[in-house]
Amino acid sequence: MMLGGLIQANVAGRPEKRQDFDTLKARVGIQVLDIDEAVTLDFRGGLLRVSNGLKRDRRLTIRTDADTVMMLSNLAIGPFGMPVYFDGVGRGIVRKLVTGGLKIDGMLTNIPTLNQVTRVFSVR
Repeated sequence: MMLGGLIQANVAGRPEKRQDFDTLKARVGIQVLDIDEAVTLDFRGGLLRVSNGLKRDRRLTIRTDADTVMMLSNLAIGPFGMPVYFDGVGRGIVRKLVTGGLKIDGMLTNIPTLNQVTRVFSVR
């Protein structure tokens, strides 16, 4: 419910985030390893269904710890709607990816979807 509330707050009153949310059609899993929790976010073009656990047929699955999930929500969005990886938060995300502290299954084949999810998820 926390993730659903975060996304709802991000989308409210932000036309650029609302546009992404309204066009996003993807099932995304988030597994938070240090607290042994997982959710599936099923984006259905303007609707979001949040389910406990990892449901089948996910396009992306993010596996990391709770602190990194919070870092992802603080990732800045720069020109052309691209995530910013050269500030402190962005470098931290890249470091986690390189060292294995953040794994994103399906990342390489779904980069546009990942960028869209990142824009909706980010509070910045």
